[in-house]
Amino acid sequence: MGQSRKFREFIKVLFAPILVTIRSGPLQGCRWSLTTGKNFLTGKYEPEKTAMLAAEVRPGDIVFDIGAHVGYFTVLMSQAVGADGRVYAFEPRPLNLRFLRRHVAVNGCGNVEIFDTSVGNRPGTARLETRTGTGTGHISESGNIEVDMVSVDALVDSGRLPAPTFIKVDVEGGEMMVLRGALRVLERHRPRMMLATHGAAIDRQCREFLTPLGYTMTDIGQVEGDVEYLVLPQ
Repeated sequence: MGQSRKFREFIKVLFAPILVTIRSGPLQGCRWSLTTGKNFLTGKYEPEKTAMLAAEVRPGDIVFDIGAHVGYFTVLMSQAVGADGRVYAFEPRPLNLRFLRRHVAVNGCGNVEIFDTSVGNRPGTARLETRTGTGTGHISESGNIEVDMVSVDALVDSGRLPAPTFIKVDVEGGEMMVLRGALRVLERHRPRMMLATHGAAIDRQCREFLTPLGYTMTDIGQVEGDVEYLVLPQ
């Protein structure tokens, strides 16, 4: 990790306790850490994905938020599912977890449970690369820290968690690991999904995996960042 990145992360942690109020957008009025970025605070973070999740996540949904980052979409979906729903948020990166836990707590998201694990194709451990931006950490054989890994199928088959009705997947290149580890859930329970793909090859692999399962992928038209899909069972 470069010295400049180390310094930026030090500043984020140093000023993490300072909370301000989000000024606009669907989370207007929520309390948020000052050092997570101005787009969160102005309500302008990934507007296309924000609008899609606000429209598609329903009261009573059971949501798996895979790649929860600092919790912007976790809090958004917590509000959307209401008192009868649940959000299970998965985030393995320690720095992001600090912010995720704080944002969930200060905004009173009592229907959220946080897991400090990655999600992949099997239970076990994996290497996570964190010598990158806080939004772009990813599973890699050369990753600099070891983290626990779970699979969606194992969590549901064991009874540890109920089957999801909606899954958000944003895992910086690990999409196929998540999907392969959720095959039985996709076949049996047919959850709706939001899927971010990272690169043309992974995009193609996801489509080739999901189409035979009877899912359609609709590009939501995100202007900046990853290609984002609303994925629906037919």
